[in-house]
Amino acid sequence: MTAGAWRPLGFLLLMLGFGLRLDSEWQGVASALLGFGAVAGGAGLWALRREVAGGAFVPPASRR
Repeated sequence: MTAGAWRPLGFLLLMLGFGLRLDSEWQGVASALLGFGAVAGGAGLWALRREVAGGAFVPPASRR
C-alpha cells in the first residue's frame, strides 16, 4: 500500500470507531477500530516525514 493511502484509511477507521463507540454496544469492535485507525494514521504521517539534512543548503566549496 502506498504512503498516501494510509492517512485516509486511518481517518476512516477512526471515524467508524468513534461512531460505533458512541452509538452502539459494540465497544470491543469500536476499540479495535480506534486502535487500528491510530496505527494507520500514524503510519501515514510517518511516511510524510522529511530528512533533517535533506540538502537544503549548498555545501561549502571545500566539501564539494
